[in-house]
Amino acid sequence: MAIVVDFIRRLSPWVYGACALVALWYLRVVILARRERHYAMFRLEREAALNRVYGAWTAAISLILVMGGVYLLSTVVSDAVQPLVQDDRSTPTSTETVLIGAPTITPTLPVPDTTPTATATKRPKPTARPQPTPAPQETSTPTPARPRCADPRAVITSPGINAQVSGMVPIIGTATHEKFQFYKLEYGAGANPSVWSYFDGGDRPVTGGQLGTLNASALPPGTYSIRIVVVDVSGNFPAPCQTTVVIR
Repeated sequence: MAIVVDFIRRLSPWVYGACALVALWYLRVVILARRERHYAMFRLEREAALNRVYGAWTAAISLILVMGGVYLLSTVVSDAVQPLVQDDRSTPTSTETVLIGAPTITPTLPVPDTTPTATATKRPKPTARPQPTPAPQETSTPTPARPRCADPRAVITSPGINAQVSGMVPIIGTATHEKFQFYKLEYGAGANPSVWSYFDGGDRPVTGGQLGTLNASALPPGTYSIRIVVVDVSGNFPAPCQTTVVIR
């Protein structure tokens, strides 16, 4: 269903254009039918012209319904299923080929000759005096501060601000709402990105748990911002929560 909605969203400009052309054609039909009805001398001719006018209006109402349905699918429904489409596109499929019945070859090692040899008795070495072991130096790493979130319904607790990360980075926090629909995680380059990209999300509320995972190994080293957006059933969302990480 998500793929169909995304396909309709891509074709929506062509659908609007086709509906506009058909509407112009029926507008011409209405004008000609009204003119014919005005100059008609017989009742049957006037009724035929009036029927063409009613038919044109019926087609116009149908076009309005079609355009409204396409608009609803390409905006409201498309925004709701967009995380599912991106998840389907970002999930790789792997195929494994298993060979059944292939014989397993076990290498045969030569058996070494076990010829007893005389072992010379070695003189014991003097015991070395124990040396004092230096105490290990403890290095303390400062804990990154938690980001400040304006709304308790959209919170990121980990990673903290300017945390050093690499590999698969779990995003911990909270995503709840009284009229919850879905939440999405986005990243952008720099401390104040102008462009955000979706990388994970979900359609169930999360309280103090893992919201998703950022694949830091797929991004160049540098500073990145991560935010969470919680969307309700009306398409609105509270103030997002944002944190900054440094990918090594």
